[in-house]
Amino acid sequence: MNVATILLFSIVFFLPLSFLAQNDSGIATAKDAVYGEEGVDVLYSHTLGFSLFVHSRGAGLNFRYGKFHTAKKSRSFSFDLLFTKDIREELTSNPVYPEALPYIFGKVNSMVTMRFCLEKRHEITPKLRNRGVQVGYLQRGGATLGFLKPVYLVIGYPSIPYEQFITEQYNPEEHFYNDIYGRSPWINGVDQIKVVPGLHYGFGFTFEYGGTRTFTKSMELGGYADAYLNKMEVMANEFVESNRFFFGLYLKIEIGSNWTDAS
Repeated sequence: MNVATILLFSIVFFLPLSFLAQNDSGIATAKDAVYGEEGVDVLYSHTLGFSLFVHSRGAGLNFRYGKFHTAKKSRSFSFDLLFTKDIREELTSNPVYPEALPYIFGKVNSMVTMRFCLEKRHEITPKLRNRGVQVGYLQRGGATLGFLKPVYLVIGYPSIPYEQFITEQYNPEEHFYNDIYGRSPWINGVDQIKVVPGLHYGFGFTFEYGGTRTFTKSMELGGYADAYLNKMEVMANEFVESNRFFFGLYLKIEIGSNWTDAS
């Protein structure tokens, strides 16, 4: 291969790369193509996010805060607050008293869960163009606290038409359709909450589609498993067998931020 051929090949191959790797000020960057921003690409040190999610048995909210360990990996502390329903729950009401609050016949406890987890995120594919999507995956695990609050109902006496109304803790062996006027305020029974510890594991895929690097918007889709020390009785054992294990899918929408701590 002669010298002229080598020079021609070098010009054809390297000249386009020099235009792609520089902005107007001559600083190498990938931000121009993806975000339409000029400047030097910065490796961020911190990340946080706030999200709302729905899962197979309810809904909840999440907060996370963490640090990047590499450009494509981060570790965060994650906190969830969620409520969980039994899939057999069905609202009903007293047909004689339509003004009464509807209730769920057979439900003895409301279930709320707090999760305290460590989360690892990994980037699979970066955002390659403006309006593109960054794809990643995550794993999370940690401790859970399940809270069971007894359900209280307004019971009518002696029979329809009622002459007296008394707020009582629901007892499936004593209270039947013709006894129940309606649901009482949720605050009743708070002083009787039972706390049940457990463990959590989750796995999901993330799709980040925000228009800037510092302000992120993403969707997350995955599955989870919660295991509790004791059985969690949501519906009465007379109707449904209680369970210690909860499995399901979730869909999460998050807004967040990435930044660099210069200190």
